[in-house]
Amino acid sequence: MTDAVAKRHVTPPAWLMRPNGEKKQLEKARWNVERIAEIFIDEPNTVFEVDDIARLVYGSTGKRNRENVRKHIPAQRTYMLSRLTPIITRYGARGRIISVKLYEKTGLDDRRTMLEELDRLKSRKELTEERYGQMRKIFEL
Repeated sequence: MTDAVAKRHVTPPAWLMRPNGEKKQLEKARWNVERIAEIFIDEPNTVFEVDDIARLVYGSTGKRNRENVRKHIPAQRTYMLSRLTPIITRYGARGRIISVKLYEKTGLDDRRTMLEELDRLKSRKELTEERYGQMRKIFEL
């Protein structure tokens, strides 16, 4: 008989609530997709700049921390898309990620941007044709 492989379960870092109501991670320098998803879902109409996310997760907005945020956004997008709460990514000069926000079906800009992102994921073969069709139907694009 073969023994079942033990699955490693990572508990998300705890939040520290500041007196002014801001959240901050207790453990610094740890990206956790569940915790970041909570932030997006708790504040659905907020546009999060890369600096805001870096300050929240890493404690400061240094160049390296901003780069780390930009590095983790694609994995965060995939995580959120799989849970049917997609995020919209805004790009700046030379394709740099400048901000992220939760997708709203009612916003025309959001719908256009979401369609572009799904098209890009399909062209990069990160989404199958079938899944692409399902996503368009679910998000009413």
